[in-house]
Amino acid sequence: MDTRLLKKQMTTAYQYSYVRLVLNYYTLFESIAEEPRVSEHVSDCSTRLNELLSDYYSGKDVLEGVLALREDITRKVEVMTSYADCFQIFEYVLNRLERKFKVMPASSIHDDAFAKRLLEYITGSSETAVMNGRIKEVIGQLPVRLTKQKFFSLVMEGLSVYIGSPMENLKDMMYTLRTESMTRLPKDMDQGYQEFYKLLEQLRSIDYKNMTAESYENAMEDLGTVSEGLTKESGFYVMLQEIVNDFCVLILSGSEAVVDVKEEELYSSVIKEILHNFSKEEDSFGSNEIFLKLTQMEGRQETLYEKYLRIELPQADEEWYLDPFYIKSANVDILLSESSFAELKCLSSKEESEKTEEEVLVDRNSLEKEAGAYLKELEDVFAGSSKQVVRAIMAKVLSDLPVYFGSIDEIQSYITGSLTSCLDEAEKETCKELLEELMDDENKLV
Repeated sequence: MDTRLLKKQMTTAYQYSYVRLVLNYYTLFESIAEEPRVSEHVSDCSTRLNELLSDYYSGKDVLEGVLALREDITRKVEVMTSYADCFQIFEYVLNRLERKFKVMPASSIHDDAFAKRLLEYITGSSETAVMNGRIKEVIGQLPVRLTKQKFFSLVMEGLSVYIGSPMENLKDMMYTLRTESMTRLPKDMDQGYQEFYKLLEQLRSIDYKNMTAESYENAMEDLGTVSEGLTKESGFYVMLQEIVNDFCVLILSGSEAVVDVKEEELYSSVIKEILHNFSKEEDSFGSNEIFLKLTQMEGRQETLYEKYLRIELPQADEEWYLDPFYIKSANVDILLSESSFAELKCLSSKEESEKTEEEVLVDRNSLEKEAGAYLKELEDVFAGSSKQVVRAIMAKVLSDLPVYFGSIDEIQSYITGSLTSCLDEAEKETCKELLEELMDDENKLV
C-alpha cells in the first residue's frame, strides 16, 4: 500500500478518533453519573474500558484487550437484539387484542376500499426500492391467515431470488430470519438479564385466546417497562462500542500518524481527568477547566470527519490481503464506518489468506438445503406456540423476505385476501388502524 496514502489516512483517522473518543467518553461519564442504577454488565464493560485506557497511557500494549472488549460488547448487543425481536413478536399479538378489552372507534372503510388505498400507497412512488419497502411494511401489519404449507411456500418463493447470488448473501438473510422468528436465540440470554428473561417466559406461557382484561393490562405494562430498560441498556452498549472503536483506531493508527504534540496533550489531559473521576467514583468535576478544554474542541469532529471522507482508499484485490498495512488500513476504515459492530478483517495476513476461498454461488439444491433446515426449526417453534404467536412470527418473516410478488395484481390479491379472510373484526380493525398510521407517517415525510 502506498506509504504516503497510508500516512495521510492514519493521521486524519487518529485526529478524528481522538476528538470523538474524548467527547464520547465524557458523555459516557455523564450518562453513568446521572443513571440511578447501571446494570452489572454495563458497569463491567465500563470498568474494563477504564482499565485499558489507564494501561494505554502507562505505555502498555492493550490492543488484544480492547479487541476482546469489543467482541464482548458485540455479543451483549446480540442478546439485546434477540430480546427486542422476541418482544416485537408479542407486542404484535397484544396490539391485536386491544379492541377486545377497550372500546375504540371502528374504521368506516370497507375491506375492498381499504385494500385499494393500500395499493395506491404502495404504488405512489416510482422508485422500486421505496415501493418494495412499502410492500414489506404493509405485509408486516396485515392480518395473517395462512396455512403452514402456504406460508412455507411463500418463504421459499421469497428466498429463490438468491439463486445465482453469493452464498454469503443467503446466509445473512437466514441469520436475520432466524433471529427475528425466535428459532435461534443466544444460549446465554438468561444470564444477567433476569428481568428480560422472566417476562419473555411469561409472554410465552400466556393463553392469548382466553386472556382477561387484567392480564392484558399487566402484560402491556410489563412489556412497556422492559422495553424501556432494553432501550436504555442497548444505548449504553452502543455508546461503549463507539468509544472502543475509536480507541482501536488510536492504537492501530498511532505508529503511522503525524501527531500534533499540543493537541495530543489536550486530548489526553481530558481523558485522564475523566479516568480520575471514574476511579474516585465522583460524579462531578472540581473546576471548570475540563469544560474549557471541551469547548476548544468544538467543530473539530465535523471538520476532521469531512477531511477523512475525502481520502480515496484503493480498491482491494487478492494480493492486498497479504499486506499487513492494507489490513490495518481496512480495519481503520471499518471502525470509522456507521456499522459500529462490523466484523474486522484478520490482523494476521496468514490467517486472512487462509480464509480466502472461491466464492460459492447459490443454486436450487443449496437453497433448498438452507431453507429446509430453517423451516424445520420454524416447525419446532410453531409446535410450542399459540396460534396468535405463530401468526405474529409469520407476519415478521414475510415482511423480512425480499419482495416475492411478480405483479401489482398479485400484491392486490394478497392484500384483499388477507383482509377478507380475517373474521376477527377486532384484530382487523387494529390492523387497519396501524396501517393508517403507517400511511399518515409516510405522508408527513413527503
